Amino acid sequence: MALLPLTLLLCGLLQGCGYSLRGSDVITATYPSLYLEYQQPNSEFSRLMSRSLAVANVDLATSPGTAPTLILGPEVRANRPVSINPRARAAQYEVRLSVTMALTQDGNVLIAPQTLVVERNYFEDIENLAGNREEVEIILDEMRRDLVNRVMRRLAAGQ
Repeated sequence: MALLPLTLLLCGLLQGCGYSLRGSDVITATYPSLYLEYQQPNSEFSRLMSRSLAVANVDLATSPGTAPTLILGPEVRANRPVSINPRARAAQYEVRLSVTMALTQDGNVLIAPQTLVVERNYFEDIENLAGNREEVEIILDEMRRDLVNRVMRRLAAGQ
């Protein structure tokens, strides 16, 4: 019996602190429809972005004049070594993924161009190069999802 009040108290505390499940960003109230302008329309990031907007019930306009235009630049990836191993080879890398976004409507800038960046570090095992490539692909997929979430949150924040 004492477990029920404790559970209700914990739920109330979580609700009061603003906690929400990851990926529950909704921008339908701010922008019910958007026109998407991609510099890389066939990229995985573009597909994820379109899917996230559809899940958020945002109608994707077919022409730029009917809705605000979300301009998304190319996905830029950069790698750099962070540490080296005893053999003087890179042991840890930093991967940086960025995309530039802007929102305009009828020539007016609603959200000024800005670059959103996600960074991750990973260790390279020189004994398992095939596994390293798979790990990098998994990390890049997670980073793309994080970038999409950042764009969604930026759109939810508005100007």
